[in-house]
Amino acid sequence: MIKGFEQSHPTEPLVERHWQGMPAVWAGLIAGVVLLIVPHASPWEGLTSFTPALMGRVVPQLWGLGIFMTIVLHLILSIIYSVLISFAVINIRQMAAVLAGGIAGLVIYFLNLGAVSLWFPAMRGNEVSVFVTHFVFGLIAAGAYRGLLRRRVGVPTDRTTS
Repeated sequence: MIKGFEQSHPTEPLVERHWQGMPAVWAGLIAGVVLLIVPHASPWEGLTSFTPALMGRVVPQLWGLGIFMTIVLHLILSIIYSVLISFAVINIRQMAAVLAGGIAGLVIYFLNLGAVSLWFPAMRGNEVSVFVTHFVFGLIAAGAYRGLLRRRVGVPTDRTTS
């Protein structure tokens, strides 16, 4: 045995069970921008990057929102969704967190569907694409959040000397 040899320790989040706000905001912006480029989470979908859409839902032209205002609202909604998803995945590690983020995205979809049905029925339609968009958003946001967490360098928790 080599004297002083220690196994390498993977990096862990700085503080376990401690929510970090800025990574959640950045994760929302990352996921939001991805879904601006690919609006229905599929590059083969009929929407383009210039179609006014909020989280996969096309904004009716009657509302008079320009593309800039739609993008701002989309990114604000992305940050809010990402913060909610970050709370869902804070204690889950790696790929399980990404999957949990997708599931959290689906929970948000159903809440979104209820709110849209109640207050903005003109935005309903093409629900399968919106469902997929929320799932993909959850995957991206959870993965980005877990990846952006501040980490400590491999400090061993159990120091034994031989």
